[in-house]
Amino acid sequence: GSFPFQIKVDAVFDTDPKLGASNVANGIWVGAISLVLVAIFMCVYYRVAGVISVVALALNVVLILGAMAAFNATLTLPGIAGIILTIGMAVDANVLVFERIREELKSGKSLMNAVDYGYQKAFSAVFDANLTTLITSIILMSVGTGAIKGFAVTLSIGILTSLFTALFVTRLIFDYLFRYTHLSALPMLQFFKKTEFNFNRMWSKAMTISGILILLSIVVFFVRGRSMLGVDFTGGTQVTFTYAEQIPQEKLEAALKKAGYDATVTYKYNAAAATDNSKVEILVRGDLTKANANESPMDHLATLLNKEFPTAKLSNGLESSIGGLIGWEFTKAALLAIAFSIVGIGAYVTLRYEFTYALTSILALLHDVIIVTGIFLALGRTISLTVIAALLTVIGYSINDTVVIFDRIRENASLKTCKTYEENVNLSINQTLNRTMLTSLTTFIVVFVLFLGAGVAINDFVLIMMLGIIVGTYSSVFLAGPMVALMRRMRSKRESMANAPAVEKR
Repeated sequence: GSFPFQIKVDAVFDTDPKLGASNVANGIWVGAISLVLVAIFMCVYYRVAGVISVVALALNVVLILGAMAAFNATLTLPGIAGIILTIGMAVDANVLVFERIREELKSGKSLMNAVDYGYQKAFSAVFDANLTTLITSIILMSVGTGAIKGFAVTLSIGILTSLFTALFVTRLIFDYLFRYTHLSALPMLQFFKKTEFNFNRMWSKAMTISGILILLSIVVFFVRGRSMLGVDFTGGTQVTFTYAEQIPQEKLEAALKKAGYDATVTYKYNAAAATDNSKVEILVRGDLTKANANESPMDHLATLLNKEFPTAKLSNGLESSIGGLIGWEFTKAALLAIAFSIVGIGAYVTLRYEFTYALTSILALLHDVIIVTGIFLALGRTISLTVIAALLTVIGYSINDTVVIFDRIRENASLKTCKTYEENVNLSINQTLNRTMLTSLTTFIVVFVLFLGAGVAINDFVLIMMLGIIVGTYSSVFLAGPMVALMRRMRSKRESMANAPAVEKR
């Protein structure tokens, strides 16, 4: 009351205490189930090495929680999602190392030497893959707000702890096993015993499929128009309630329209979640904060609809009220975050490899973002800040597979393993195919469990991640490598034409 001005509220984020408690309960259960499933898979597939990776994975979770406690970080629902996602991504480094150990054993080396060379040769790929993901996390922390910043902090801590546990802790365990036990073999399962796929020949068909998907995605963008943007960007109020009886969507919209509101109603349901599994989402465009001075927009809508439909019993609300100015600021921040992530990754890949690789990786990332967003919007969803965070995570995840393939291409080129660059690219994709499938599978398991059990509060985020894993794996295997070969061939032709002796015209 002593301020010489009036405060105008531009954004309100409110969560019912019961809803917050149920979200935390869901997150903890999903995290535990994800950890158990990944642990079982690794132990079955990699046997002794898998047990070692599980020990490192458990330590990784402890380090993440310890680091968050040390920095006084608040554990939010997106933060829990970040930890769960880290569980899936942390396995990536272990898989890279174990697959290199497998290759060294096949070449005839002893187990101790194979382990030594496996860690040495996998280091650059592990380091590059995690650092590119860290770039997107740092950008998220810089331009993100609220829940996005919390997710970025958790993911960044998880990346650093994953590097430590995968490269140092597991190696230390191997050293102790060699010193105090008679470990003489590392039996492992294998998806593909011998891979000789011609990915260069498949490239034209993959490009046709991608072109069609991109075109359809652009059509979806134009058809949805402004309606594809959530209140985070357009301004307005989004309220989510639990309900006792499902009232037809058109009746709720008609009641809100009668009251003078431009509203869209969507039901979201998740049968596998123990709590927070049935929600009705109401999106009202325009300023609803002045609807009633005595109660919040969330309480106002609940009162209005419960009076009209007593059997609905709307409760446990989650409210996001955004002013137009704040929505525009969020829009600029989201666009800058995506642009900076792609440019930052491109700059790093250029420094570590060459510009051809960077250009290819940027095109692949744009391909992934457009197609994933197009499919997401075609399912009737809207773009929010949480979706932007998910897309940035997809960018960081997709570049992982691409960088690992690039690292093998560079290694084979230095060894002059193949006669032509196209053969080198094809060989490199085949050599890393087992690793690509394994890491995609383990991450998908974690994300799928999150989709089933974490409730509808982060349903959009997890759906984007599921789509991103599928599309990102496809683009890294079928598009990125062959595209590098094509660009190198085009560059060689230009250089040969430029260096060719001039022909005298008569």
